[in-house]
Amino acid sequence: MDRSAKENDYYHEVSRYYDLDAVDFEQRYTENPVLQRIREAYRTVTDQYPFSNALEIGCGPGFDAIYFAKKYPSRTIYGIDVSPRMVELSHKNVQAEKLTNIHLAAGSVEDVTSQFPDVKYDLIYVFFGGLNTVYDLKKAANHIHSFCTEDATLVLTFVNRYYITEIPLWMMTGRFDKAFERIFNKWQGYSDQRKIPSKPYSRKDIINAFSDEFKITGHRGYSILYPAWYRSHLLKKLKGGAEWLWKIDNFIAKTPFRNTGEYSLYTMKVK
Repeated sequence: MDRSAKENDYYHEVSRYYDLDAVDFEQRYTENPVLQRIREAYRTVTDQYPFSNALEIGCGPGFDAIYFAKKYPSRTIYGIDVSPRMVELSHKNVQAEKLTNIHLAAGSVEDVTSQFPDVKYDLIYVFFGGLNTVYDLKKAANHIHSFCTEDATLVLTFVNRYYITEIPLWMMTGRFDKAFERIFNKWQGYSDQRKIPSKPYSRKDIINAFSDEFKITGHRGYSILYPAWYRSHLLKKLKGGAEWLWKIDNFIAKTPFRNTGEYSLYTMKVK
């Protein structure tokens, strides 16, 4: 796909970030119980929707593509990731599992049609905010619509702009810059050492991007009071209290405050 020089530079930076992130990505995941729990929650939602061809945008090292391919061997999973190194890891893991119903490619959401020509998807899912690093969310929504079937379901997760409990936690450590960076759209990922081009989204941002072509059928939040993945060390300190925070989050997720945590999950249908 033809892109402007600015857009190419943007995706080059994103790709470079995740290529470096791939070095120990799998190890960090296996050591993080919060990531594992939230991923399982995402899968539980996604498992509700039947499909023939599923597309994962931001497939990383293939954790979820492999999960769905093994669970549904008669169905086909496609995965795309902006990081060539992540795709290499995916290929290695798919080969280790001897799966033949997964197809993988390197690229962004704008490259799906060129990488997988003539394929339409009845399920598209994005876990852990893969669309927060697209160049233009509205254009990304248009691209997604172009390769959906008429009855397609989307299961999309986003990093939130308004993460309320993080503000006092950062302020207690004197990091006022971190406390408010999402609100002022200055967030560039989780690391102070390496920055990634990205945008945290509000509910309004998501509605503005998707509402022309999709209708929202469900919406809930994660890590509202329950610790975010990068605060998993708090689980030991909280002990049994962590379970209560998870249960409280499940309640808050049914209220208008559901998008005030680390992630929001939206289910959508084609209009």
